[in-house]
Amino acid sequence: MKQKILGLAAAFLLLLCSVAFAAGADYDLNRVEADGFGLPPAYAASEAQSRLMARRAAIADAQRNLAEQIAGVQVDSETTVQNLQISSDVVKTRVSALLKGAKVVSESYEDGAYHVIMALPLYGATNSLASAVLPQTTQRESFPATILPEPDEPQYTPTQPETTTVTTTTTRTTTITNRQSGTYTGIIVDCTGLGLRTAMSPVIKTTAGEKIYGYKNLDSKKVIKNGMAGYANGYDGNVSRAGSNPLVVKAVGVDHYFNPVVNVADAKIILEENGYTHFLDNCAVVFIR
Repeated sequence: MKQKILGLAAAFLLLLCSVAFAAGADYDLNRVEADGFGLPPAYAASEAQSRLMARRAAIADAQRNLAEQIAGVQVDSETTVQNLQISSDVVKTRVSALLKGAKVVSESYEDGAYHVIMALPLYGATNSLASAVLPQTTQRESFPATILPEPDEPQYTPTQPETTTVTTTTTRTTTITNRQSGTYTGIIVDCTGLGLRTAMSPVIKTTAGEKIYGYKNLDSKKVIKNGMAGYANGYDGNVSRAGSNPLVVKAVGVDHYFNPVVNVADAKIILEENGYTHFLDNCAVVFIR
């Protein structure tokens, strides 16, 4: 019996090394997921019972890991889900209920060790992380009617911790060419090389520090259902969210890791075009990372 247990443990460790770790918030798949692994107890009476009890152990492990993954999801540039759980018992209760309803999306059993991947949706009208942590707004703030002028001096520098190096450009002219006014289905903000990170509630800012797109400007029910923006690793990624004729803008920096920054001239065009087709209102926004 002791040799059997040691053999199962060895197989379990081998499985840990050979199986790719699936974890974190996946904005393409619209879910947060985590692995779980389980071994049967030595007292299992049969192979069937061993398998069942190993699966239960794997699910419990996955739920613990999923709780850690959820806690680290960035809500906005300053707040994680963990922060919200600490400050709000309501959010903590909602997140706990979500974890109980997490689904097994993949499972396998090999050499006595069970492996599962569990997940829950980032967005969705019900039973999603967004529905648990994002507030319902009763009144939207209007998009800016006017834009603050470009600051002359000093050049814009995103607000970051002193130890962080942030890549920005010094281009101050508009990046939008061949403009076809009134035809745009969405917006692609190209943040390539700027170190943009994902968040549930990002903000688009100007080099003058003004916010032109944020959660308060939107219908919260729409955001909770579909999210504020999609993320793509290059133009070969999923940019369909921005529609068939997106307005493409080059970001000049990233503020607080999570918020794209565009120059003032581009911001004015973005808001003018949104007045025609309302792509910002519809959250038809994609960030290229």
